[in-house]
Amino acid sequence: MRRLLELLFLMTASFTISLVFPEYTYAMEIMDMTAPVVPYETIIPVVSTDLAIPVVQEPAPAPAMTYIDISIDNQMLAYYVNGSPVLVTPCVTGKPGRSTPRGVFAINSCVPGKYLNGPTWHVWVDRWMRFCGNVGIHDANWRKQFGGEIYKSNGSHGCVNIPHDQAVLLYSMVGVGTPVIVH
Repeated sequence: MRRLLELLFLMTASFTISLVFPEYTYAMEIMDMTAPVVPYETIIPVVSTDLAIPVVQEPAPAPAMTYIDISIDNQMLAYYVNGSPVLVTPCVTGKPGRSTPRGVFAINSCVPGKYLNGPTWHVWVDRWMRFCGNVGIHDANWRKQFGGEIYKSNGSHGCVNIPHDQAVLLYSMVGVGTPVIVH
């Protein structure tokens, strides 16, 4: 009875693939058993040669160090340029049931002034920076306070509200494509 089966397949002049199966395995049932059986002791080792494959390597791009960071738990918005915060302001995010979406986004439109319309609101904002569907960062002149736990009882419908002066300043620094991280 033979102990091992050896099936040899010649792929190129310099490569040989050997498959070894113990006798009476499932592999024996599905393999073509008409291939010649070569005793293990007679197999000649294949000498391999290292292949030199030219590869052009470039340094990985630096991580995006310019982005808007919105912390729902802390109700803070920060704008980082080259890893340093250049604008930090309290904000008001979506109220329970209308939460601001969490994730990584990018500003996809900037509008200097527009009406925001919904089932129960029609309000003008001077700076609109949309980043996810109908959700964006904008000024909210109707609010007297930002930050803290206001969002739990008087939050937005998902947008990120910031003071007017901060919205004007942020709008002047960001553009379409600026990353937005909401956590």
